Amino acid sequence: MQLPIFSIEGKPTGAYLTVPEVLLQFEPNEHLIYLDVKRILADRRQGTHKTKTRGEVKGSKRKLYRQKGTGRARMGSIRNPIRRGGGTVHGPVPRDYSIKLNAKEKQLARLSAFVLHLRNQSIWVVDSFAGLAQPKTKLFLRTLEGLGWDRTPLQVYTHGYNPIVYLSGRNIPKVYIQPAQNWNTYDIARARHLLWEQAALENLFNQLAV
Repeated sequence: MQLPIFSIEGKPTGAYLTVPEVLLQFEPNEHLIYLDVKRILADRRQGTHKTKTRGEVKGSKRKLYRQKGTGRARMGSIRNPIRRGGGTVHGPVPRDYSIKLNAKEKQLARLSAFVLHLRNQSIWVVDSFAGLAQPKTKLFLRTLEGLGWDRTPLQVYTHGYNPIVYLSGRNIPKVYIQPAQNWNTYDIARARHLLWEQAALENLFNQLAV
């Protein structure tokens, strides 16, 4: 299987990038994709939610009126949860939402999501982003339109951090730009198309071929 390589204008260069055989024979595990996406989203939760119990809200602890003889229901502290302004019963408390997943499982999940894009033929390769001499959203959009981008979620991977590409595409809705070394299962699974810089994808293929 070969992936065509496009120029910065979004036009075919006539060159191709060969996909390693190990990826063609790889069988995606969709359950691992689900687990890793769940882990990534859980790690983003702060878990700092908190409500005050009756021991933490402001107010006196004295009994409001005597237990018997008033004809009213028994009532203790003004901080009682059944009173307005009182404490909260069974409210949220700070907690850690992180989920543990082995490094091997994370790697298999990333590869599974990537291989699904290979099978769907939803991966584009551009020879280099060096043609973007300065941050210009119009020029970056021209590249995407030349590739046939249909305004669906697009994940762009650059070879190392490229501030020009980042600044050019950060204001485009549904376009997400990351250095290739930061690729993860959630970003790949969220995107309808992947756009890789040739050097970044070659580096990935070389790592898999070892």
